[in-house]
Amino acid sequence: MYLNQLERIIQATTSIILFVLLSNFIALAQNESDVLARIGSDKITVEEFQNRFDFMPHLNYSDSNIDSIKKEFLYSLIAEKLWALEANETLFDTIPVIKNSLKSLEKLFVKDELYKEKVESQINISADEIAAGLKRVTRVLNFYIIALSDSATIFDAYGSLTKGFAFDSIQVQLNIPIKVHSVKYGSLEDETLENILYLLKHGEFTQPYRSGGNWFIFKLIGDEIDNSIDPSKEHARNIVLKKLKDRKSQKIGRAYLNTLFRGKKIEADRNLFNLISNNLLSVIKNRVSVSNNQMGSEVQLLESDIYKVMELINQSDINSPFIEMDPYPATVSDFLFYAIYQKIYFASLDSLRFKQILSGVVKKFIEDEVIAREGYRLKLNNLSSVKHDMAVWKGYYLAEVIMNSFSDSIKITDQDVKDYLGTNITNADGFMINIAEIFTPSLEDIEHVLDELKSGRDFLELSEKYNQREWTKRSKGLWGFFDAYKEGEIGKIALEMSVGEVYGPLKVKDGYSIFKLIDKKINKTNEKKVISADSLKFIKTKLALGKMDELINKKTVELANKYKVEIDPNLLSKVEVSPLNTFTYRLIGFGGKIAAFPITVPMYEWFKDYNTKKEIP
Repeated sequence: MYLNQLERIIQATTSIILFVLLSNFIALAQNESDVLARIGSDKITVEEFQNRFDFMPHLNYSDSNIDSIKKEFLYSLIAEKLWALEANETLFDTIPVIKNSLKSLEKLFVKDELYKEKVESQINISADEIAAGLKRVTRVLNFYIIALSDSATIFDAYGSLTKGFAFDSIQVQLNIPIKVHSVKYGSLEDETLENILYLLKHGEFTQPYRSGGNWFIFKLIGDEIDNSIDPSKEHARNIVLKKLKDRKSQKIGRAYLNTLFRGKKIEADRNLFNLISNNLLSVIKNRVSVSNNQMGSEVQLLESDIYKVMELINQSDINSPFIEMDPYPATVSDFLFYAIYQKIYFASLDSLRFKQILSGVVKKFIEDEVIAREGYRLKLNNLSSVKHDMAVWKGYYLAEVIMNSFSDSIKITDQDVKDYLGTNITNADGFMINIAEIFTPSLEDIEHVLDELKSGRDFLELSEKYNQREWTKRSKGLWGFFDAYKEGEIGKIALEMSVGEVYGPLKVKDGYSIFKLIDKKINKTNEKKVISADSLKFIKTKLALGKMDELINKKTVELANKYKVEIDPNLLSKVEVSPLNTFTYRLIGFGGKIAAFPITVPMYEWFKDYNTKKEIP
């Protein structure tokens, strides 16, 4: 059992390098300031276009031709800018819930800048360190290991080894499996231990070594060469630099945080914690509609859950000091908005276990809040990099919020449903389609789904695992047959697909959708319709999606006429972009990650109407 501890020490954190690589890549495009489009007082530069296109998925466009995709992608970016301008003009950014959301996002960027200043900038790597790493990077060491929690027993075993007893016989005596463990350069979190192991000769063993609360003895039984790494090539040097930066960043980061947190004892108000926990548990139980012992998988905390809790808690408690901190307390509101940007799962809806998990989230909030406040104290929020990041994300967020406010105004009446069913029955030429959908508000889940689909995983199995649309969970995401002509963007896309084809992610209200066409058939006039309660939910959802597409496209044309749009088509034709679809994360210093850039919602159909009306004298 103590060998499990080895799995914890044979790992290295790589977050800083992933972020550094991303930063360097983006820096290459900093001179690309030519303007592709002007939208009112805003603009889209070549740099912004390339970053948004190359680092995030661009799957949902009408043609596979890269020039057509570039045009539709630009039209979609313009639509986002138009809606953001409208949101600013109508003072959406002054609404408290939006101000708090943007503040939580700004804290992430401030925290990241503090990491760059206090950790990343302090990393220095010598030529000797690189040379030593290059000598080790091709070596793979194989060991037998004795791992115990009791120091007396481990030293007795070491004494027996020094007297000539066989290593494997002692393993048998101590009921330790005889298993070969491989160690590569950088695979151990403990650098001191790695140095000891790489100095061993074949057949030698270490003295008892304490790590992570347990004791270990290593015996070197093999020393192989990894032929996939050529120490004379740049690839080997990059591996060494990566490992050295990882370790130094961890060491410097731990030392800095120890200094920052020294002498601080910060606790949350127990009564307010119980208030948050009880309301949150109630909201989630109502959403998932399962009892404590019926859960088949973890339940993810959704943004909508947080907003419902805010409605349940009275305003005085929302603004009450939840955690006493310098120079001012953190409120219940501060914590709830923080939770929106965290990926939180509950493995149990048992009250005690639920509170234990939530308590861990509160602890992380306190740590992140202390770090962010130090960044604000140093005025890192005034850095141009933070302002730039906030401008990009604020525009995306405001556009999404104001579009959702429009979609919220859509009401589907019983008469709408009757009209839909009546037309369905009389429309003999209508195509009926059935899809399986994976809906989730999480971009990280979308990434996992895309990766697992590439590896050959079954779509319905993934839907059962990831789908968050409540009324399709029991059917593994299956919608049932519906009229493709009446379901907005999803219906139009699905109609053009072949059975078995998968499409997405598509940005929809409250999240993202990936769907698979299950079946397609011609509607029959004499089909008898039996409508269940779940079917009515499906129909209302589909009708709402159709109305939303129509409303958004029409309003976008109005906004284009209001704010004016200018495009440089010649420059667009010259912009080089990657044909690959990638999903890139930006890893935040001191922990956390977000999408490298906002995912661009495909909204290009408005441009055809806009362009046609412009040409009419």
